[in-house]
Amino acid sequence: MKNITKTFFNIKIVIKHLLKFLKKIIYKNINLLNYIIYKIKSKSTFNTKDLIKNKFSKSSSISKNRKIIFIYRSQRRDNASTVMRSFQLQKILKEEGGINAEIFDESYINNIRNSICILNKSFLIDASSKELEILNSNGNILCLDYIDSKDIFSQVQYAHCLIASSIKQLKFYQKKYKNKLIRLVTHHVDPRLPKEEKERNFQTLKIGYFGEERNGLYVDKLKEFIYPYYISTKNQSGENWFKEIRNYNAHYIARKLYKKDTYKPFLKGFTAAFTNSNVLVSLDEGDSSFYLSKDYPYFIKDKSIDGIIGMIEFMENTFNSKVWFDGLEIMQEVKSRSSNKQIIKEFKLMMDLIF
Repeated sequence: MKNITKTFFNIKIVIKHLLKFLKKIIYKNINLLNYIIYKIKSKSTFNTKDLIKNKFSKSSSISKNRKIIFIYRSQRRDNASTVMRSFQLQKILKEEGGINAEIFDESYINNIRNSICILNKSFLIDASSKELEILNSNGNILCLDYIDSKDIFSQVQYAHCLIASSIKQLKFYQKKYKNKLIRLVTHHVDPRLPKEEKERNFQTLKIGYFGEERNGLYVDKLKEFIYPYYISTKNQSGENWFKEIRNYNAHYIARKLYKKDTYKPFLKGFTAAFTNSNVLVSLDEGDSSFYLSKDYPYFIKDKSIDGIIGMIEFMENTFNSKVWFDGLEIMQEVKSRSSNKQIIKEFKLMMDLIF
């Protein structure tokens, strides 16, 4: 009887995963089919070639008076990617960059017209072809910001621009979507982090891990060396780490393998740079090799547990030495390249190509 129950339970799990897989396949194909029908009906849609052509045309319908509208999915309002890449970015652009930017959820899309729409990851996860058709038909320009989620081919067909939040993602998009405008808008550091009011004077090395528990490489086995602060990206209720982060002068940011064809922005590295801290990170991880030069002293080259402990010990032995300060000098460059000033500049360059 136990074997029958166990077999039945296993069959239920297999069926559940199969249905989930089929749902994804059906969703993608239906949306692609809907796009083809929409394309035939509308005969011509606005594309990237039109953007470049109209830039130099007196009859261009693109006006600099167009608003920038960030669109997110209301059910994911509290997700970290929504809070940071919609609400916070909109505020940075408006208050520090003087850019006419607003933010709405999906319930307003029927009323959004003749605007530059930045579609957030939270909206794109399950955006339907109908929603994208409405936005396109209302004379909007669609810019898709998947951040660290996988791009959806049927959705990209409606887009005028793809926004990359990492350099690896930028290169991937440029290779895959040659007929689209592709632009990098670097991910900003959370503005809720306290700014440094006075220079910190540490006598000892103190390494912190700030991230989701499931993402950190061997974090559970390194508690003798690293102080972990686990953060949930699904909600923004726990903010104790904002206060604690200044108590650490090094950040462990090595992560487990991520999904294929998805690219994480170098946000943990930017956060460490903002707090004038060094990082422990793998050379082949994300954008680390683009932002940290080959001379950066604390790259993890051996990702075994013993290799990581060896690099932690090297950091301890070189703390407050020339090696340590050489690392901090490189991190200062990272800080500059991920500043709000740099992000506003990148966003305005993207707008210049659209307007």
